[in-house]
Amino acid sequence: MTQANPMAAQLLNVSSAAYGAYATNRLFERCPEAKDRFGEMAFTYWKDHFGQRIKELSAAVLVGEVGLFNSHVSWAKAAFEAREIQNDLIRESLHALKDVLGEELPEMCRQTPIQFIEIAIEDLKLSNKSFQPLEATDPPSKLALQYLVKVLNGDSNSAIELIVDAFDNGLDVNQTYHALLLAQQEVGRMWHLAEVSIAEEHLVTLTTERAMAVLVYKSEKKPSNGKTVISAAVAENSHHIGVRAVSDIFEINGWRGVCLGSDSPASEIAHAAEVFKASLVLLSAAISTHLNSLQKAIEIIRKQSPTCKILVGGMAFAGTNDLWKQLGADGFAVNPVEALSVGAKLVGVTK
Repeated sequence: MTQANPMAAQLLNVSSAAYGAYATNRLFERCPEAKDRFGEMAFTYWKDHFGQRIKELSAAVLVGEVGLFNSHVSWAKAAFEAREIQNDLIRESLHALKDVLGEELPEMCRQTPIQFIEIAIEDLKLSNKSFQPLEATDPPSKLALQYLVKVLNGDSNSAIELIVDAFDNGLDVNQTYHALLLAQQEVGRMWHLAEVSIAEEHLVTLTTERAMAVLVYKSEKKPSNGKTVISAAVAENSHHIGVRAVSDIFEINGWRGVCLGSDSPASEIAHAAEVFKASLVLLSAAISTHLNSLQKAIEIIRKQSPTCKILVGGMAFAGTNDLWKQLGADGFAVNPVEALSVGAKLVGVTK
C-alpha cells in the first residue's frame, strides 16, 4: 500500500471535469486518431472518459491502493478491445493524463497520482485474465450457464424452474445462490464486452430477483436468533443483487433480514439500523468511487448506533488487503456464506 494523500484525492475529485477537458485536448495533440475515431462526439466522449478515470484515480489515491485504479484501467482496456478500439488509445490517454496532472497539480499533491498512472501504463502490457468467460467446472457454475442460456433465450420461467428443480433435487441453498451470483457476474462481464445488450442484462437481473424470492420462500428457516441485519448497497451503487442474496442467506439462518437495496444514502442506512435495532449492518461497494459513500455510512452508523457491528464487501475491495480496516469497518467478506460466518462471530451468534 502506498501512502494515502487525501489532499490530492480531494483536488482530483473536485477538478475532474477541468482536468478531463485539459487531458482531452492533450490527447488530441498527441494522438489525432483519438479525435478522428469518434467524430463530432470525440471531445464529449474523451472528456467523460477522463473525468471517470480521474474520479477512480482520486478514490485510489485517497486510500493509497494502486490496485483500485489498475482494475478500472483493465476494465477500460477490455471494453476498448471488445469494441475494436485500438489499445494504443488507452495508453496514449494515460500519458496525456499524466502530463496534465504533472503540470496542474501542486507539487505536494503530484507524486502519488503520477506514480499510480505510471504503474497502470506498465500493467497495460499484461493480459486481462480476469475477463475470461465462466466455465462449467462444478455444479454451481454449470447451473449458472444453463440458467443464463434460458434467460437470454427469453424464457425466464424455464430458467427459474431450472434453479428451483436443482434446489429441490438436493443442491445446497448456498450453492444455489452461488449459481445465481455466478450468472450475474457472467452477464456483467458479457455486457462490459458488448456481448449482450443493456436490455438483456436487465432481463437476467430481474429474473434472478424472481428466482431468489422463490428460494428464500421455499428454504427451511432456522429458529430465530433474535438478531437483525441491515444490508444495503451504498449511495451511487446501483447493484443490489449481492446485498439481496446476503440478506436472504442471513434470513434463512435465523436472522431478521432488512434489505434496503441499491443506492442507499448513508443517513438512511444509519436511520434503519437505529429504528430496527440492528446488531449488524452489511454495506456493499461495487467500484472504488463508492468507497467515499461507504466510509460516510460507517461514520454515521457509529455515531447513531455505537454498538452495531459493520461488515463490508463488494467488488470495490478486489485486489486489496486491509482496506476495510482503513475505512473503519469491523469485518469483510467476499461472498454471502463468508458474510454469515464473519457476521455471526462479530455479534456472538454461536449456532
